[in-house]
Amino acid sequence: MNYEQFLEQMKEDLQARFAEDLPPELADVRIGIRDVEKLQGESYRGLSFRSGDSPVEANLNMTGAFQAYEAGRPYEDILEEVEAQLMKVVDHTPQFNIGELTDYEAMKPKLMMEVIPQKGNEDRLENIPHQKVEDMALIYRVDMGDSSGGKMTSVITNQQLKAFGITAEQLHQDALENAPLTHPASLRSMQEVMAEMMGMEPEEIATGEPMMLVATVEGSFMGASVIQYPGFMDQAAEMIGGDFFVLPSSIHEVLLIPDDGTQDYHDLAEMVQTINETQVAPAERLSDNVYHYDKADRVFELADKTASRKLAQEMEKKAAARGGAEKKPSVLEQLGEKKKEAMDHAPKAKASGRTAPEAAL
Repeated sequence: MNYEQFLEQMKEDLQARFAEDLPPELADVRIGIRDVEKLQGESYRGLSFRSGDSPVEANLNMTGAFQAYEAGRPYEDILEEVEAQLMKVVDHTPQFNIGELTDYEAMKPKLMMEVIPQKGNEDRLENIPHQKVEDMALIYRVDMGDSSGGKMTSVITNQQLKAFGITAEQLHQDALENAPLTHPASLRSMQEVMAEMMGMEPEEIATGEPMMLVATVEGSFMGASVIQYPGFMDQAAEMIGGDFFVLPSSIHEVLLIPDDGTQDYHDLAEMVQTINETQVAPAERLSDNVYHYDKADRVFELADKTASRKLAQEMEKKAAARGGAEKKPSVLEQLGEKKKEAMDHAPKAKASGRTAPEAAL
């Protein structure tokens, strides 16, 4: 059978099994088939299910299960595995009052932010309120809590914005205010992060070793959005001690490296591209580009723009210096001005009262 037939069979068999196996309070789970629109090119057609009159619908991508079936795995084994997975999700799905989901004041404290690449998300961004940040886009989500499969969030769409009765500008300002409170920023050295992952005590940074900071949020979920938190970049600049490069590790975190004159952003960009291609899942890639933060001018931009901007500033300074030199009078001009000034103030001779005879013709 093809994928569509596989979904139909799964839906029918799971519905029958749920009616038999689930406790009465969960036996009214409704299973359907739907197309799920996702960011980062991860849209899919899969199974959907909701319990009773719950406004929350969960979705499951079945492409992996179908590939296992095509590879020869018994259908019954896959069915049992999917049923167990769905039962766990249903049992841990947060319950919401449907009225709250359309009540902006109730949803506002749950606002969080995410930065995603513009490239590859053009169609979805047409229906999502967002702010462009260089080649990235800042979007807004509602944090609906944790489930057995991880954190549950919902992207705010233009349709929801209209239902909330607010403007995109208000959503942006409220998200800037609430996100840093509900999802606090985290800024730690790479040594500290690696030591924690290995269950060890962090070592001190050796003299001469470049500092590298990991910027994210507590929990490291969609933490690259901290680059848009009010005051965060200035805080990072103080910790680093000046300007720095921003390397987009993923949608969950970014790396900060001091711009001390020893780093070439071209080399950093090559490193980012290689890591994206070999170590970062497509759904979590943010950008292949490198960014820069100018502490003095408080400018966050693509690193190649920084190079151009600095060159333009230097040329302006030189032009201004040349202009000042050209306007400054020479020594001879200054002496001439002094002489003219002295003559203007010198006493003038009195006239004799006689006029010179005119020539007669």
